[in-house]
Amino acid sequence: MKLRYYITGHGLGHVSRSCLILQHLREFCLQVVIEVCTTAPPWFLRQQLPSTVPIRSLSFDLGVIQRDSLDIDADQTLWACQSLLAERTDLLRQERDDLLASGVTLVAADIPAVPLRAAHDAGIPALGIANFTWDWIYAGMVKQHPEFTEIAKVFREDYSCATAMLRLPFHGVFPHPEMVHELPLVARCAETSPDVIRSRLGVDEEVRLGLISFGGFGLDKINLAPLARRKDWLFLSERAIGAGVDNVRQLAVGEFAYPDLVAAADVVITKPGYGIISECIANKTAVLYTSRGDFREEPLLIEGLERYARSLFIENEDLRQGAWFPLLDQLLTLPVPEGSLATNGAKVTAQFLLESLEG
Repeated sequence: MKLRYYITGHGLGHVSRSCLILQHLREFCLQVVIEVCTTAPPWFLRQQLPSTVPIRSLSFDLGVIQRDSLDIDADQTLWACQSLLAERTDLLRQERDDLLASGVTLVAADIPAVPLRAAHDAGIPALGIANFTWDWIYAGMVKQHPEFTEIAKVFREDYSCATAMLRLPFHGVFPHPEMVHELPLVARCAETSPDVIRSRLGVDEEVRLGLISFGGFGLDKINLAPLARRKDWLFLSERAIGAGVDNVRQLAVGEFAYPDLVAAADVVITKPGYGIISECIANKTAVLYTSRGDFREEPLLIEGLERYARSLFIENEDLRQGAWFPLLDQLLTLPVPEGSLATNGAKVTAQFLLESLEG
């Protein structure tokens, strides 16, 4: 049984949930041979996957091009998509041949479309795993650039080659609804108690913790000096922001398991992305969020936040100027929502993969 798992390199949310699914698959059956194909950062993958899992860096999609976590470049996205489609025929042929030569028996994709077509052409079953497909995202960009109409059409046709589509919560419209299987939320949960994390950080009990989380794209043009006015807060970040601000601490990448930081935080300051939103919901952490620009997934994630987590919105300019405290103070007074959501999607998906491999 040999699985090749393709992961988009756009952001870190797709990678984190895919790695969690693969961890559970290995727990279920060590005999499954796993290969990963992605342009996501190797350092992030190696934190979560054993060295025995080969990682192949090859791009089959590009998501959207971003200047930082809050700023999408539609012009560059269009150009990159057109460049990818110009190479699509060669990519399809090469990947089909490689799938056959490598003895792959199942393909999974979160959520590049081209590998699903390549698997179909090779006669290999293929599963898509996501809460949206890129054709749906690009269809939402047609008003800016009508050329996205044809790009979305090609991607939609490739997605139609999947054997099945495993759909996560907070989802967009999928092509071919008859192929869809609904999944619970895939989310990483803390394995270390908040008290232990706070002790390792050397944080007094009365100090509030804020986790600044802007994923793989980071955050430019931000002034965090105003945060220093409140000594009852400590803000944590894995990125070099807020230099010289006493109560903003940069953590080394991998110094703490990220879900443990999420659970230990009183508030996560972020933009709506599937990975961080799902982890905040799973670990019952409040969220101060800002808009990430004209990205079609955003309203779906905000709806999930408002239903399952304490959350408040902050304008981009207020976020970049460090004007956080009125909202942070208000956020901590909000009641915990009554709604709940199953968060065992990684195990459910891994079981589906194993049954597909065995079948």
